[in-house]
Amino acid sequence: MIKFTINKMVTGVFFFSALLLASCGDGDKTPEDGMTYFTMEDGDLIRPTGYRTWVYIGTPVTPNELNGGKAAFPEMHNVYIDPVSYKHYKKTGEFPEGTILVKELTSVGATEAVSGKGYFEGEFIGLEASLKSKEHYPNEPGNWAIFSFTNPTTGILKDKATAFPAADCNSCHEANADDDFVFTQYYPVLRAAKAVGAGVNPEDAAKRTASSMEKVVGIWDPTAPSPESVDGLALDEKELFAWLQSGEYKKWENQEKGQHASLGPHETVRAFVNDKLAASLNAGNENHPVGSIAVKEQYKDGESFGWAVMVKSQDDSAGGDGWFWYEVLSDQDVTKKAAWGNGVKGCVSCHLSGNDMVKIEFPFN
Repeated sequence: MIKFTINKMVTGVFFFSALLLASCGDGDKTPEDGMTYFTMEDGDLIRPTGYRTWVYIGTPVTPNELNGGKAAFPEMHNVYIDPVSYKHYKKTGEFPEGTILVKELTSVGATEAVSGKGYFEGEFIGLEASLKSKEHYPNEPGNWAIFSFTNPTTGILKDKATAFPAADCNSCHEANADDDFVFTQYYPVLRAAKAVGAGVNPEDAAKRTASSMEKVVGIWDPTAPSPESVDGLALDEKELFAWLQSGEYKKWENQEKGQHASLGPHETVRAFVNDKLAASLNAGNENHPVGSIAVKEQYKDGESFGWAVMVKSQDDSAGGDGWFWYEVLSDQDVTKKAAWGNGVKGCVSCHLSGNDMVKIEFPFN
C-alpha cells in the first residue's frame, strides 16, 4: 500500500477536495492508510457528505406493511461504505479503524410498475451511520458507534449526532451480525469482497451463482425447543392471545401506573410482572426462577396495538434459549404475530444486557 502524508496545515478546501478525489478517482490508486471519511466535533459525528460516491453495498427492505404497520427500521436503506475501508476489507477481510457505513433511508413509493409488483423507492426520510473507531469509542463493543441524523418532525437532517448508548444497538448487532457487528449476511457485495485480494474486483467475475448461504432461521423464529405451557400458562399462539385479551395479567399486583418510552422496537409500553418475577427482582437474583413472566402492553400514538411477553421456561437461561418470547402487533388479530418461541434472536439480542434477560426498571415508580 502506498503511503503519503497530507500536511496538517493544508486548507480545508484542499482537504475536502482530496476526500472527493479519493472516493471518485482511479480505483487502482490506493489512498493513504490514515485517511478518514468522518469528522468528530465535541464527541459528536458531523453528518457525512458525498457518501453517494462511496461504495454502494446494498438496499435492505423492511416495509411497514410487512411489519404490522410499523417496521422497527423502515423502510428501504441504501447503504454505502467509505472506499478506503472497502479496499482494506478486500485485502484483509477485516473492517479497519475508521470504517464508516452510511445508511440513507427512503420510504416505499410505488408497489407496482411496468416490470411487475414489488417495492420501489419513494422519498428520502432519514440518514444513519455506523463508525468503527477505537480512538473515539475504546469501550464500545467492537469499537462501533451508531448515529442517527434523522429528524422526523421537521424532515431536516441534523448537522451532527451523538452516538446511541451501546445497549440500544450493539447487543443486537453482536448477537445477530455475521462479521464484526456488520450484517454482512444481507450484503452480497461485502461477502464477495471479503479478503478477495487488494487488486481484485469481484464484480468483474463472469460467473454468477446463487448465494452459497444456507437458509437460516429468521431472527423472529424459535431457535430452541418451546414448551406447550409453563406453570399452567398455555403458550400455544391462540391460547396465549386469548389469555392476553382476557386481561388476566392486569390482576397482578406489580404493574406500571402508566406508559413509558421503551428502548428498541417496542416504542411506548406499560409493563406487568407476576409475583414470581417480582420477588426475584426484589431479591436481586442473577437467575430468575422458572415461571417468571413479564407482559408489556404496546402502544402507538396512544392506542393499544398488541403485547410482548417473556416467560422463563427452564432453569438455565442458556443465552436466551431458556426464555419463551411472544410478540403480537394487534390486540384484535392473532395472525399479527411478530415473534413466538424459545431463543428468538430478535428478542434475545436486545435483552442480553438485562438481568437474566429482564431489562425492566424495578420496583415500578
